[in-house]
Amino acid sequence: MHLTTILVLLDLSMAFSSVDRGILLERLEVTFGVDNSARAWFRSNVEESMYAAAANVLNLTDVICGMPQGSVLGPILFILYTADLASIVAEHGLSLHQYADDSQMCGSLMQFCL
Repeated sequence: MHLTTILVLLDLSMAFSSVDRGILLERLEVTFGVDNSARAWFRSNVEESMYAAAANVLNLTDVICGMPQGSVLGPILFILYTADLASIVAEHGLSLHQYADDSQMCGSLMQFCL
């Protein structure tokens, strides 16, 4: 009998830029119970962002998806945004470790050799 361990590494490219702000805010409210003034605070941090290209600071642009990067809050919000992944992985008997947009899924199985 042998024990085999499988490790799957996920690194999503442009992960923070692909976050649907509406889904994130809904998940904060419905799944995690964030409401009232706390929800308004998250909304102002996530939705009311303006960005400018480094070469053209005078032309600010509204951004419809994504969230601020380089903050302490960004990785935490991304993990909350992808919270369904943890339950899906657990349903299949695997373990999940996450930090921001990097995820590791790990599982073991026994192999019987004849």
